[in-house]
Amino acid sequence: MPTIARLLTVLTGLLLSAATFAQDQRQSWLVETMYKSGKINTVIAVVSVVLIGIATWLFLMDRKLSRIEKQINDQQIR
Repeated sequence: MPTIARLLTVLTGLLLSAATFAQDQRQSWLVETMYKSGKINTVIAVVSVVLIGIATWLFLMDRKLSRIEKQINDQQIR
């Protein structure tokens, strides 16, 4: 790994860890609205369903494309 890339990686890690120490003690809007009202569970469930749906769709598309590629290769061999 080049020296510049290592340096950038280390600097990025240091800056990200330093940002966590700059937090104040008051609660954020996320805690105030989502966690206290119980809506965060709904948000997590919806996001999970959407991501699982996208992953399933990509998996099925990959299988279909693999079959089509195999058919094309079989036809070219003949």
